[in-house]
Amino acid sequence: MKKRVSDDELLTLIHLVKRKQRLLPAIKGDDYSTHAPFHTACADLVASLVRDHGARLSHPLGGHRLSLAGVSSTSTGGENGVINNWITAAYRELDRRHAS
Repeated sequence: MKKRVSDDELLTLIHLVKRKQRLLPAIKGDDYSTHAPFHTACADLVASLVRDHGARLSHPLGGHRLSLAGVSSTSTGGENGVINNWITAAYRELDRRHAS
């Protein structure tokens, strides 16, 4: 079930997700010891969206699908990829609403 939210609620969620994403630990190039903490933090961010905001996460065909506030995105690039794609899709949804 898609839960459509108001423009203000969607924009608030976008800003929340972006703020949480900025707090993720950085990956430092070839320093592979920084990769695991980054990916763990991304998974924790998605889990918090599921737990606290009613998001749904699935893994179709080895990828990731995130649905939140009536906006869905997919990515084969892991949790961070699906988060980035959700932000883009949410902005696109706001643009679509304002164009009509």
